[in-house]
Amino acid sequence: MVFTGLIWTISAKGQGLARAASALGVFLQLSGPPVAASAGVLSDHEMEEINAMAPQDQAIRLLERAINHYAGAREEIARRSEGWIGQIHSTPQLEDMTNTAYFSSDLRVRAAALEIWLARDQLRKSPETVDELIRAAAVAPGDKKWFLLSSLGILGGRGIEPEKVFDTLFLALHDPDAAIRGSAINGMGLLGAENTIAPLLEVFHSDPSADLRERAACNLADSGMLSRELRQKAVPELVRFSQDPSLDAMTRKWVFQALREITQQKIGDDPSRWVSWYGSQPSRQ
Repeated sequence: MVFTGLIWTISAKGQGLARAASALGVFLQLSGPPVAASAGVLSDHEMEEINAMAPQDQAIRLLERAINHYAGAREEIARRSEGWIGQIHSTPQLEDMTNTAYFSSDLRVRAAALEIWLARDQLRKSPETVDELIRAAAVAPGDKKWFLLSSLGILGGRGIEPEKVFDTLFLALHDPDAAIRGSAINGMGLLGAENTIAPLLEVFHSDPSADLRERAACNLADSGMLSRELRQKAVPELVRFSQDPSLDAMTRKWVFQALREITQQKIGDDPSRWVSWYGSQPSRQ
């Protein structure tokens, strides 16, 4: 009886607290706009902690803060990354964190992951590094080119010899070896420049490998370092692809998926509806 009464007392108090909390709006719903939990800024105290850490731990802490949009975290990564060369290395924790950052919806967070990958792989952001990678890629076997061409894409995307990087990737994109073409697709996605859109569209439409067509579609629609604004530039060709009877059923499915991802329009797999929608856009008037 005492035990039962105790339960009733706790329950009654809990209900009273719940009513009070509800009245105060304490219970946060998952739907709705973001609600700040803190200032979201690297405090002086935390910076003191970070400065006392080993480089590996600095990279992990700052990347975690960058993923969570703490002001100053990305800038600290950019400032420290070259100094981390030779000081950080691949671990499961670092790889998990950088992969999470690279698949962020925020390109600046993705870029933070790329900075750490460059430091991890001991690649300095210099024209000399680009030249070294190009020379290595020219003689490396196909299975070794993924790292080399992807690294070139990252460097080009960070503003290091982007034209030279594009030319190298463009040539590789037309190699008879599918593995090399796949490496070039990844590099193009990491380069993230406007001039990569047309080559990726060409692969998406015409490459004999279904796997590579899908990779190109992903880099146009969501993966890689293209901004949402630049991805919009692929829409006219994708609408044309949707009407192309020469495409196989799977590629056409990917076309519609890419269109929905880029435009955020909830239109199905009906080419005529996409043509009508595209023709109604203000920029087309």
